[in-house]
Amino acid sequence: MRESDTTTATSEARRAGLLKRVFSRLTADTEELDAADLKAAIPAQGATPIARCRDREPVCILGTLRTVTFRPRAGVPALQAELWDGTGTVSVVWLGRRSIPGISPGRVVKVRGRITTLRGQRVIYNPIYELRPGGSD
Repeated sequence: MRESDTTTATSEARRAGLLKRVFSRLTADTEELDAADLKAAIPAQGATPIARCRDREPVCILGTLRTVTFRPRAGVPALQAELWDGTGTVSVVWLGRRSIPGISPGRVVKVRGRITTLRGQRVIYNPIYELRPGGSD
């Protein structure tokens, strides 16, 4: 096989791979695309995927807030949010807060705190948080 034939075959394989990736992104649903984007951003932001977090360890997680609700706990105000990063979810709870400016569904946030499991659900209480660009304001 000549060198030009090898180059042509390699070029055609790249084009086929590109078309396959473009087609798969066009046919994927929004949640799959959001998950892929979040998973790609996690290492670049110095965060850990939720699926790899272990109980009682300090973590840094980047994700999108799916829900934000006010749920008092034992008479104490508490703002609770579900954070999703494409690999799993964790409940984030700010005790003593009724609302926090910028904390709303669809917002991308980076949280730091100690993760724990309570009644089978992962929870982080009173995390340090950073509002990130993207999502809703």
